[in-house]
Amino acid sequence: MKEKPGAFFHRIYSEALLILSNTNNITESAYIGLGYELETKSGYKVKAIPKIYHENLFENFSLSEDTEIPLGKYTFFNLNTEFSTPSGNSFSSQAGLIVGSFYDGWEVSISANPRWSVSSTLELEGNYEFNHVSFPSRNQQFKSHITRLHIIYMLNTKFFAMAFIQYNSAIDSVIANFRIRYNPREGVDLYLVYNEAVNSDRNRAIMLKYTYTFNMN
Repeated sequence: MKEKPGAFFHRIYSEALLILSNTNNITESAYIGLGYELETKSGYKVKAIPKIYHENLFENFSLSEDTEIPLGKYTFFNLNTEFSTPSGNSFSSQAGLIVGSFYDGWEVSISANPRWSVSSTLELEGNYEFNHVSFPSRNQQFKSHITRLHIIYMLNTKFFAMAFIQYNSAIDSVIANFRIRYNPREGVDLYLVYNEAVNSDRNRAIMLKYTYTFNMN
C-alpha cells in the first residue's frame, strides 16, 4: 500500500551573523532571522525565513557604474524563500525568491537551478539569477541577469570532462572553462584546462598538467 503524501519533517530554525571591526569593535555587518522548513514524504522541500539586517558602511559601496550606496548605517528587512524537488530523481530543480528592502531601497531576486542526470555518465546543470535593486529616493537602479551552464561527462573512472559557461548581463561578460582529466592508473594524472573570458577584453589560457607519483618503497 502506498503511503499517503504529506509532511514528515518540519522545523523552525534561526540564522544569525555578526561581524565586528578589529580596530574599534564597531558592528560592521549583522543579521538575524527565524525560519520555517517543510519536507514532504516524496522529497519536496519548502523554506522561508524573514531576516533583519544591520549594515555599517564606512565608505560608499558601488553596485555598478551608475548605482552606489552612500556610507552610513542601514537597517533593512527581507524574506528569503526556497523550493526544491526530490534530489534523487533524474531531473530535479531548485528555485528561490528574495524580496524586501535593501539599504535605503528595495530588491527582488529570483533564481532557478535545474539539474538533469541524462545517464550514468552525463549530467547537465543550469542556473539562472535575476536581480533588481532600486533606490527611488536617489533615482538609481541596478538589474542583472546571470546564466550558468555546467556539464559533467564521466566515461569511466579514468576519464572525466567538465564544461562551465557563465554570462553576466551587468558587465556583459562571458566566462568559459573546459577541463579534461585522464587517470590511466593510480598516481598518474593528465589535465587539460582551457579558460576564456570575454567582456571589454578577451583573455584566453590553456594549461596542460601531468603528474606522476613515485613509490619510494
